[in-house]
Amino acid sequence: MLLAAPPGDFFKDWKMAQNEAQKMREQMGVGKEIRLYCPIRLADGTLLESVTVRRAKVGDIRAVAHLEGDAAQEIAMMARLSGLVPEDLENMDLCDYKQMQEFFRTCQEPPRAV
Repeated sequence: MLLAAPPGDFFKDWKMAQNEAQKMREQMGVGKEIRLYCPIRLADGTLLESVTVRRAKVGDIRAVAHLEGDAAQEIAMMARLSGLVPEDLENMDLCDYKQMQEFFRTCQEPPRAV
């Protein structure tokens, strides 16, 4: 059984809804889309031009606490918050990684109200 393709505006409307949801999350301080100054190529060949980072939870801290060294813990934390793997982060330009660090620091403050 073949299903009909959704109307042409479906994907446009879906993308607009995604963008609005992203804006709302950022306004609430739940997450942030970070545009990379220096895009990176992932292992699967995809060019990554932006990273969405979510706010950290106490469970994230506990999950990386067993790792030795501050750098290893921080990279593991950033991987958890962004959905990237540590190897992707290691290929990231330092100016882009710094943007992620700055957002992480804001996670220690209460989120802004909408």
